[in-house]
Amino acid sequence: MSQNLNLLRQNYCRPATVAGKRIPYLFPLEKESEEGKALLAKAATSVHHLQKFSPYGLQQTYQDEATGAELPVFAVFDLDGDHKSTFEITTDSIPAIAQLGSLPGYIPFQRTRDFVRRLNERRIKAERAMTWISLILGSLPAFAYLYSRLAAMTGTSVLAIFIVWIVGVFLAFAAGLLVLDRLCPWQKLIITAEFDGILPKRARENARAARHHFDSLYIVVDQQNRWKSTFLPDPRPRALDPLLIGELKHGRRYQFFLIDQFDLTSAEQYLSDEFAVSSA
Repeated sequence: MSQNLNLLRQNYCRPATVAGKRIPYLFPLEKESEEGKALLAKAATSVHHLQKFSPYGLQQTYQDEATGAELPVFAVFDLDGDHKSTFEITTDSIPAIAQLGSLPGYIPFQRTRDFVRRLNERRIKAERAMTWISLILGSLPAFAYLYSRLAAMTGTSVLAIFIVWIVGVFLAFAAGLLVLDRLCPWQKLIITAEFDGILPKRARENARAARHHFDSLYIVVDQQNRWKSTFLPDPRPRALDPLLIGELKHGRRYQFFLIDQFDLTSAEQYLSDEFAVSSA
């Protein structure tokens, strides 16, 4: 059993009642009609007694002992999405979340970006020094024109010297960047989380019953020491007992509810449980 997930459930869940979405199965065309509007107004709202989940519990990180990278403890998978999630973190960007405020948006990749910045500290300092040197060299013709004998030259000569100097500084800066790319290239961190398992019958039934009452369903897994990355050691075996979280959107606000916690099953066990026929 995952201690991280157990603590997440204990510390960030509390009893709550959720009013499910109204489910008269109408097409958009029907919803705009008078009869459709009347049906929507009279439709009963299902009430579920669940645990309200605080997404701030997902903002936990751990430091990898081998590399020093600060990575998220948890990973989030959309039940209707891909089983594999790959994230690219650079010094300037973190993975973009499709909808701000949704459950995946609480994964703290900002701290991982700080590690990537430290990883590229030499490159950042070198490029910053080159930029300052180029700015200083580029401004020399202007100072020379104002405070030296160049002021006595014709305007055309001064302009030509200025243009040649600027072009030379720019070419030197570009050549310096090429050298830096070879000697001290930029590094980025690409990490991958993979959901490798099958929901048991009870969890699948709960998910099917809940999907009509929520906008999205997510699986939260314990990903500590299991991220696949070139910087990290081989991942440990997959985590067990993930959390099934329902996401309910009200305008710009999101609410999250814990629907189930379960143990993943193997394919052989799933086939045995679902399709085995007992012989009388």
